[in-house]
Amino acid sequence: MHTLAHDILLKHWGYDAFRPGQLSIVEHLMNGADTLALLPTGGGKSICFQVPAVAKTGTTLVVSPLIALMKDQVETLNRKGISAAALHAGMSRGDINLTLERALKGEFKLLYVSPERLATQNFRGYLPNLHVQLLVVDEAHCISMWGQDFRPSYQRLSELRTLLPQVPMAAFTASAPAWIQEDIIQGLQLRNPTIHKGDFSRSNLVFHALKSQDKALHIVRILERSQGSALVFAHTRKSVEGICKTLLEQGISASFYHAGLSNSERSERQNAWVSNHVRVMVCTNAFGMGVDKPDVRLVIHSYPPKNPEDYYQEVGRAGRDGQSSHCVLLYHPNDWQEIHQNLLQQHPPEEALKHAYHGLLNTLGISDGEGEWQQNPVNLSAIAQQLKTNPKDLYYAVKALEILGQWQWIEGQWQPAKVMMTGSADEIYAFKESQPAYGILLDVLLRGHGGIFDHPVAIQEASLAKRLRKGDFDHEVSAQEIQQVQRMLMQMATLKLLRYQPATEWPLLMLNEPRSLYPSLNMGLLQRLLQRRLEALEQLKSYATGDTCRSAFWKSYFTDDPAKETCGNCDVCKRKDRIAGDIKSRQFWQTTLQSQPHGSATQILKQFPLTQQGILAQTLRILLDEGCIIENENQALTWVGESFLQ
Repeated sequence: MHTLAHDILLKHWGYDAFRPGQLSIVEHLMNGADTLALLPTGGGKSICFQVPAVAKTGTTLVVSPLIALMKDQVETLNRKGISAAALHAGMSRGDINLTLERALKGEFKLLYVSPERLATQNFRGYLPNLHVQLLVVDEAHCISMWGQDFRPSYQRLSELRTLLPQVPMAAFTASAPAWIQEDIIQGLQLRNPTIHKGDFSRSNLVFHALKSQDKALHIVRILERSQGSALVFAHTRKSVEGICKTLLEQGISASFYHAGLSNSERSERQNAWVSNHVRVMVCTNAFGMGVDKPDVRLVIHSYPPKNPEDYYQEVGRAGRDGQSSHCVLLYHPNDWQEIHQNLLQQHPPEEALKHAYHGLLNTLGISDGEGEWQQNPVNLSAIAQQLKTNPKDLYYAVKALEILGQWQWIEGQWQPAKVMMTGSADEIYAFKESQPAYGILLDVLLRGHGGIFDHPVAIQEASLAKRLRKGDFDHEVSAQEIQQVQRMLMQMATLKLLRYQPATEWPLLMLNEPRSLYPSLNMGLLQRLLQRRLEALEQLKSYATGDTCRSAFWKSYFTDDPAKETCGNCDVCKRKDRIAGDIKSRQFWQTTLQSQPHGSATQILKQFPLTQQGILAQTLRILLDEGCIIENENQALTWVGESFLQ
C-alpha cells in the first residue's frame, strides 16, 4: 500500500515524496479508517484524500461548500488524468442529470457536491448506486454552529452514516481551533477517528502586527524593503483600488482584483500575477480561492479580518514552497471598533429579517409554497432601491437568512439567458398570427428547446439572432442584432407570453424549501453566533496588540497545545531582543511625531542635551532606513508606522 500511494503520487502529481504528515493520512484512508485531518492552508490537504480516491475501485464523494474550489479541483484533477466532476447550483438541470448518469456508470474517481445538494431527496436516491468507497467532508468546521462559517446543511451530513453505513468518512479543515474539533467528530459521527494535526506554527512564516497611521504609505515602505511576489488584502473595493493606485504611482508593479471586475478581467489579472508579470496583487478576500502560487514572499493585510481563522487562512498563501516569507497585519486603533459595529449590523433583528425575506421573494415573484431549488439571479441593488432599503443592510439580512437555513446565496455566478413559456399554446399561436415578425423567433424557441413550457431553458441570444437572418449565416453576429432579439423577448415577457431572464453575473438565490408566509427563524442561534464572533474579534485583537510570540499564538489557538518555545523571528520576539535604550528611543520618535507630525530633526533634537541627541539621532537614522519615518524635501519628519524589518 505504501508503494501504491507513492506510485500514484509520482504518476499524477510528479512528486517522488509526500510532505511531512501526508503519508500517514493517506494510509489511514486507504485502510478505511475514519479520519480528522487538521492541516493549515497550504499544507497539501487535497492530495491526502485524492491519492486514496485514485487507489480505490469506486467513487470518492467530496462535500465542499465552495463552488470556485470545486471547479478548480475538478479542472486540476482532469488535467492530471484523474476523472472527476462536480455538482453545484451553477449548473443547468441537463448538465446535472448528465453528470449523475455518468457517475452511475462509475466514470468518476471523485465526485464533488455541495452539502445542500447532498441533502436533497433526488440526490439521495442516487446514492446507493454510486459505488461510494470514501466520504470526504472538506471545510468540516462549517458543521459547528459556533464557527465563523457555520452552514446548517452541514449538520445533516451525519445522515450519510445511516445511508452509507460501511463507508469510511474523512473530515478536513484548516480552520478548526481545539474547541471546534469535538463538534466535527460528534456532528459527523466519526467512529474512533485517527486525528492528524499539521504544523500550525509554519516555521517559515515570519509574523508581524504593526500599528499604522498611514497604511497606503506604510505598505509602500514595506514593499520597497522586501523582494518577491506579494499579496495585499484590503477590506473594500474602494480601498483595493486606492492602494493599487498608490503603489503604481510609486513605481511598484501592481494590479488589483475584486468581485466588481468581469470574469475575463479577473482571470487575466490573476494569470498575470501567478506568472510573475505583476509583482503585487491588491485584492479583497474574494481572491485566492484555489490559487496555488508557491513563491509568495509577502502577505500584507491593510485591515484586520474579523477573526483569527480567516486571517490565518489568508496568510497561508505565503511561503508554500517552504521558503521564508513575511505576513504583516496593519491596524489602526479605530479598526477594532469599526469591525465590532460591522458585526452588529451583520446580525439584524427578527423584524428586519422577515422584511428582507418577504420583500426579496415578492420581488422575485415567488409565491407561498413555491420556489424550492429554483435558481433566481438577484440584482440586489435594484431590489434594495425598490424596497427602500440600504443595499448593505439587505445584503447582511440575506446572509443571516442563509445562516438560518432559509436559502443558499451563491456569489457572482454567471448564468446564461433563460426563457420559459408562461402563455398557453393558443395565446402564443394567436400572437404569431398577429405579429409575423415574431414567428421565426418563437418557432426556434419552441422547436429547439424541449421542456420550455415546464421550466426555464438556457438560450444563446447570438444564435437566435443568426437564425433570424434571411441569409449570410457565416458572419459574426453584431451587438445590434443581439439587442433586437433581447427587445423582442422583453416585449413578449411584458405581454406575459414568456418569462425572460437575460444573461447575468448576479448572485443566485435558491430556497432550501418552499416559501413560507411564516418562516421560522432561530434568533437565539443568531445571537449566540454574534457573541462568538465578537469573542473571536477580541482574540485577533489580542494577537495583534499583545506582546506574546506570534507563532506561539497560532500553535496554541489551533492545537490547544501551548508552545514551549518562542520563534525568535516575529516582531514581538525581535523587539524583546533589543536593548532598553533602543526601545525608549523608538518610542520617543513615535510619540513625538504623532503629536508633531511636521517637525524637523533639528528642531526636535535641540531640546535635549548633546549626549541624548546622539542616541536619538542614531535611532532616527535606523527608523528612516526601516521606513518607519519619512523625511520630505523640507526636512519635515512624519511617522508612518513600525517596520517589519526590525
